[in-house]
Amino acid sequence: MAEDEQKKPDYTDNDWTWLIQDRTAKWQTMLDEVEALGWQSVRLREDMGFTSKLVILPIHKAPKRGMLIVCAGGGFMFKSANEAKPVAEFFHNAGINTAILDYHVDTETPMGQSASVQISAGRDGLAAVRYMRAHADELGILPDKIAIGGFSAGGMISAFTATQFDYGRPEAEDELLQVSSRPDAALILYGAMSHSGLGSGVGQYDCELQAELCRYDAIRNIRSDCPPMFVFQTHKDDPRHALQFCYELACKGVPYEIHTFEDGPHGGALYDGKCEDSPLFKHTARWASLAAEWLEEKGF
Repeated sequence: MAEDEQKKPDYTDNDWTWLIQDRTAKWQTMLDEVEALGWQSVRLREDMGFTSKLVILPIHKAPKRGMLIVCAGGGFMFKSANEAKPVAEFFHNAGINTAILDYHVDTETPMGQSASVQISAGRDGLAAVRYMRAHADELGILPDKIAIGGFSAGGMISAFTATQFDYGRPEAEDELLQVSSRPDAALILYGAMSHSGLGSGVGQYDCELQAELCRYDAIRNIRSDCPPMFVFQTHKDDPRHALQFCYELACKGVPYEIHTFEDGPHGGALYDGKCEDSPLFKHTARWASLAAEWLEEKGF
């Protein structure tokens, strides 16, 4: 049997090797495609032997508009191409400037278990917002309309950025760190997840572990000055995550909009049927138009 005809492995044994290799190859193919298109690429921060970067689509002409930074998902082990270029192009075609965040992942650690890479990826999100705001004039975008949005792990990065930001540190030697990292809006797309909720069994609660889990957990760090958020997911993921997330937003007085759709698998991105990783779910696919309208109404 030819190698490409071999049966895909069953991941019940936690062997994610094939999936990581497949998604990593697709991501590199996407990066090669956008390089051939001449999209601008800028370096952000080096950590763990990798330098994160932004890939910026051509900026719309005057009048100046905002910017949406798109973060693909992938369990912090890889980045899914179907949640990057097609999504960035959709919002770009809707009249919104867009960029893709190429953030840190860990291909060696099982899904969701590497806290260090999740924190590093979250810091990539903060750095991306800072960069866009610091270079707004030369890019030709509005410095007060910088949004970040992403799927799954990318949604967690967006939530991290929307809750762990600062308003700039004037005393910092690095001029970029003097710029605010607060996004002006965040799109949490099947990424409203929490690692610090109920889950331990009887006699297994650990105060120190719980405190550490809460340190960077977005839902535990929602505050009244967080930016407005657009929250979307399907019922293939536990809808209580999104509902609890938005309940906390409401409790803190943070503007939000929530959409939960019954059908569509996790990872479907635009759900437009244009590739095997984005199967067609016509009704669920409306989330993207709703999100574009939401951003437009907020001046993006």
